Amino acid sequence: MRLGAFGIIAVAAVGLTAYDQYDKKANYQLVDARISAVSDQCYMEKVDHGAFKKTTSTSDLVRCEVAEVLTREHPKWQGYSIKHKIVIRFAYVSPMDGATHDSSLTMAGFPNGPLHAGDVLRVLASKTKADQTRQP
Repeated sequence: MRLGAFGIIAVAAVGLTAYDQYDKKANYQLVDARISAVSDQCYMEKVDHGAFKKTTSTSDLVRCEVAEVLTREHPKWQGYSIKHKIVIRFAYVSPMDGATHDSSLTMAGFPNGPLHAGDVLRVLASKTKADQTRQP
């Protein structure tokens, strides 16, 4: 019975991954986007594994430098890991209508090193919805 359940989960995961790849190829086009703003904030997170449940504790968003100092020196925050919340705002030309649109992506880490305003970022722009983007 367990093997059947694992098989169903595995087939579902493979199916979702295959559909995601198909969707990217069929409905999106890779375009260059010009970054207008980058916001890099951090939060602190700690996961406690109890006997029957897992508890996750997080802080509010703070500057990353503050998070580093707190996790290193403040007794309350020692043992917490630092997580990034990066919001990148950019402008791109939509393949659907040829007009310039603004959008944003939220990610947990920079794809290829730090990004700054004025840099070019490759994103997937929808061929059918002018204002829809996603990460490649």
